[in-house]
Amino acid sequence: MSTTAASLKALHHLYLRMHDVNLKLEQGPKRIKLKEQFAQKQEEHLKTVQEQITQLKKQVQQKNLDLQSNEAKILDLKGKLNTASSNKEFDIIKGQIAADQMANSVLEDEILELMDKIDAKDQEAKDWEAKIKTAYADAKKVEQDFESAKASLDEEIKECQAAITDAEQIIPADLKVQFSRLTRSHGAGALANVAGKFCSACNVMIEPQLRVELNSGRLVFCKSCGRLLYMDDTLE
Repeated sequence: MSTTAASLKALHHLYLRMHDVNLKLEQGPKRIKLKEQFAQKQEEHLKTVQEQITQLKKQVQQKNLDLQSNEAKILDLKGKLNTASSNKEFDIIKGQIAADQMANSVLEDEILELMDKIDAKDQEAKDWEAKIKTAYADAKKVEQDFESAKASLDEEIKECQAAITDAEQIIPADLKVQFSRLTRSHGAGALANVAGKFCSACNVMIEPQLRVELNSGRLVFCKSCGRLLYMDDTLE
């Protein structure tokens, strides 16, 4: 590998390293936000279950009122049995009492069924509360881990920038503007190695004349994608 190729390869690795560090700095807040959004989704599930519990309790309350109303009606009908003026009226009242008692039996069964559902929903709510607590704890840990690493990552960015400034001394003054445009557009992808006969960025074959220039240590840009090329003998 020529001195120029080695210098460009080192420069490329510096850009790749800075890209990785920047990615970590960008991903940190995103990961925190995703964790918090996940916890908020868990809270929405909890609210849904709590609303279901409220509706079930309202149903129980209404059925209890219906039960009490029927009990009062039965008591009233039993009082009327003593004042029935005929056997027919007596039988009619007894039939009404039996019907109301049957209705109450059904109501009692329905109330018990609703209470079972409430118990199950109460347990489901407790489960969601535990999940929410865990989710927020996870989000907090991710935030703390990122804050702990951020200072080190910021320092690494500064080191990369300083090293890149030094390494870019290999770029001639007349090519600096072109190379700056490349780095602004493609970042670490501004450079590409040539392994064998192909540009690693666009996979287009490098012309023989360009390969000769590369081997002689000249700076060459890919005619297809415009990347600054360097030979990497280790990949051949």
